[in-house]
Amino acid sequence: MKNTLSLVCTCLMMVCVLSLSAQDEGAIVKRERIDKNKGIFLNFGPSFTLGKNIGDYSTGFNIELGFLKRLNRVLSVGPSVSYQSFMYDPEVTTAKSGDAYIGTGDPNGWRTKYAFPSLSYDYGYVLNLEGGDLSLTSLAVNIKLNFIPVKDNTKVSAYGFVKPFVSISSRKAVNGSDARYTYETFEDDNNTATTQDDILYYDQGDNTWYPDGYTGKWGPESYDALKSETKVTGGVFIGPGVEVMPTKSFSFFLQAAFGYTFPVSFISTQSYDKTVTAYSNEKFPMVNKGFPSINVQLGASYNF
Repeated sequence: MKNTLSLVCTCLMMVCVLSLSAQDEGAIVKRERIDKNKGIFLNFGPSFTLGKNIGDYSTGFNIELGFLKRLNRVLSVGPSVSYQSFMYDPEVTTAKSGDAYIGTGDPNGWRTKYAFPSLSYDYGYVLNLEGGDLSLTSLAVNIKLNFIPVKDNTKVSAYGFVKPFVSISSRKAVNGSDARYTYETFEDDNNTATTQDDILYYDQGDNTWYPDGYTGKWGPESYDALKSETKVTGGVFIGPGVEVMPTKSFSFFLQAAFGYTFPVSFISTQSYDKTVTAYSNEKFPMVNKGFPSINVQLGASYNF
């Protein structure tokens, strides 16, 4: 009986030793597979608005600096800080809004009511804007998933990622000026109802806009919606990428980040009808809504 107990105890001890040895070997193998499991990365590239009626902005840019910790052959996590900027582009406004915000009839009212009841013509306001640049400074949590497990000898890897973020959104104040035009008209210098400073025009039918002498300026002093705005918001980026690893210490990647930022204030003339009524809205040309965008990013990582 004692011999049997001794044998059982010996077997149990051997099993424990083998188990511990196997565990140690597994840990060593795991460490060898992820020799350099930390990385500092930097990426940058162009940014684009994404969708319909999403701002009067030209191509922007983005830059990001972050840290990633590889938890295993598939999953990596870590923080990053990024900056994304879009500049207001008057040419985009012109392309979206056309020549003018148009009304029908006499913009001053008294002419058609008293002097010329039958007078009716199209008129519109042509505008110029300045300011309105939009920037987002964000702190994100990066979650990266390699589609194929990564080994020390892996040279190319495809992956997907998701980046929830908290952001400080900043938009510059917007200033505008406008000029009023009448459409398909000509000057009548002989009419006694007109003066040199306030000239009346009649339909000429030549498909041309003519300035009628009115100009105006407006901005944040007149409309609260045009004042600069800074607010805390958030959102998420998600997308695919390809990583090239020529050495263990350095890797390079190209990725596309599709993002959505919770409502921020930005210029979007196309969100308004092309009418004088819409143009007269005290919030024109601002909107406050979600801001989708896409970042194309080229980057490098130092692994250690």
